[in-house]
Amino acid sequence: MSSNLVKNEILQFLASSAPDVLCIKGKWGVGKTFSWKRHLEVASKADKGLAMERYAYVSLFGVNSLEELKYSIFETTMKKSQASEGASLDTLTSTIESAEGFGRKFAWLLKHLPVAKNYATGAAPVFFLAVRNQIICIDDLERKGSKLEASDVLGLISFLKEERQCKIVLLLNDEALAESDRAKFDSYLEKVVDVSLHFAPSPDECVAIALPNDDPISKRVGELCGALGIKNIRVIRKIERATRSISPVLETFDHDVFKQVSASLALFGWSYHQPDEAPTIEFLMTKKAKSLFGQETQNELSPKEIAWNALLAAYGYRWSDEFDLALIDGIKNGYFDAEKVLMHAAQLHEKVLATKADGSFADAWRTYHNSFADDQEEVLNTIYASYMKTFKYITPMDLNGTVVLFKELGRDAQAVEMINHYVEHRNGNRKFFDLEEYPWRGDITDPNVIAAFNAKCATLEDKRDVSELLLTLKDGWNEKVLVALSTAPVDQYYNVLKASSGKNLAKMIAGALQFDGIVNASDTMKEISKRTKDALRLIGKESDINARRVAKYGVVVKDGALDAAANASDDAV
Repeated sequence: MSSNLVKNEILQFLASSAPDVLCIKGKWGVGKTFSWKRHLEVASKADKGLAMERYAYVSLFGVNSLEELKYSIFETTMKKSQASEGASLDTLTSTIESAEGFGRKFAWLLKHLPVAKNYATGAAPVFFLAVRNQIICIDDLERKGSKLEASDVLGLISFLKEERQCKIVLLLNDEALAESDRAKFDSYLEKVVDVSLHFAPSPDECVAIALPNDDPISKRVGELCGALGIKNIRVIRKIERATRSISPVLETFDHDVFKQVSASLALFGWSYHQPDEAPTIEFLMTKKAKSLFGQETQNELSPKEIAWNALLAAYGYRWSDEFDLALIDGIKNGYFDAEKVLMHAAQLHEKVLATKADGSFADAWRTYHNSFADDQEEVLNTIYASYMKTFKYITPMDLNGTVVLFKELGRDAQAVEMINHYVEHRNGNRKFFDLEEYPWRGDITDPNVIAAFNAKCATLEDKRDVSELLLTLKDGWNEKVLVALSTAPVDQYYNVLKASSGKNLAKMIAGALQFDGIVNASDTMKEISKRTKDALRLIGKESDINARRVAKYGVVVKDGALDAAANASDDAV
């Protein structure tokens, strides 16, 4: 049922004085509670919008007994004029004072609130006598405590309707009910509930609820979430926050950089926060690229993955790159590494400007994906021409996929030509051509591409110094990096650590010493840790203050002017 239809039912329910029960079912995050409270607020301000004088809202999250529930209803009861404010000490005081004959009998409680709550639950049956002739919202039935039965809750709802002349609205995600509770709920539903609604707003309706503002970022996020079909309001808001937090870092670049980044954030945010419904991170990192280039047939994909491919094709997503890895890390960590974002954004900026001038390689590939015409030669010629213009911005995965396509369609010689042109003219250091360093090295499958990259890599000197190598350790490593660091002289470690400061210094030391905590660490790992500590020991011998500084890393300067180990425990890190 759409938002407007649910709205009309809620407003009719609130305006009627007849005691009845309204049940609103829907998935988590679609806005059941938000919509109820918003329509309640509107009704509370309208003439004759609320037929009853009092209102209570209760969440069953973690509630384990009917006595807790009964007291919570009493505790959260308020006048209808306060319905939009939420329960508070003031509303509880007002409830006690206004209860007929009840306020005088328990006036002593007013002097002890809120301390009285500590023992008031024991008197729940007495307090519950005041609950009558009011509207009650009971939320989160599926999140109730394990000791509270769904049948008992429904029984209480029936009692409140029949004996206390109350109007009750029940909000829940019935799909998330435990199996035993689901059976009981279904059997009692027809007997207890007068009107049952399924709240299933469209993606656009969910966006309108989640993002009420019309600023450019809200509009952009709304468009993207609508295109993906996201219906979870909390997820939409998390995507909006992530997009808004990264936006200032991208202000100096072409606007298309922001557009591409925001599109990735919407997709990855959905995937991370709602993995049961969205394409998984693993799929986006691996299978999507393979299926895009025809390296994985539809027979190797599950029905769900085939549906994901169709959705992602319509969304305009091709595959993930190293910039996307940084964005995914930001979503997982709750913050973005500004240095990484700036570095990748600058590269994307150059690519955007180049493709605006020469045409996009992605656009060329769309002639392959977006048609069933008999136009093989035209498609391959278009891709080839675009490739030769934009190869400087084409990733190894792009190259591999293009080569595979050309070989399978009978253009082997042209495929080899493209490989040779790439390795001869593509700017890149040794790390770029070292497939062991490439995050998607497993997806580089063509033997000619692999051979060409290995040959190119062998001709290039690894110019990274100890500083660069140490900085990479916290993000991962390969055997080549470990060997290079394990054979670097201690004086190079010393010079690098002395010249560094701030976050970089901390990252270097943490990366090098992490091997002390690895079970069955290799000899190269142990040697890196040893050489780092040897360098720190040299630094510690230079002054008393440095002796204290290195002590927190377990380095004791035995012949220094200060016994660092004896004092390190007193220092703040």
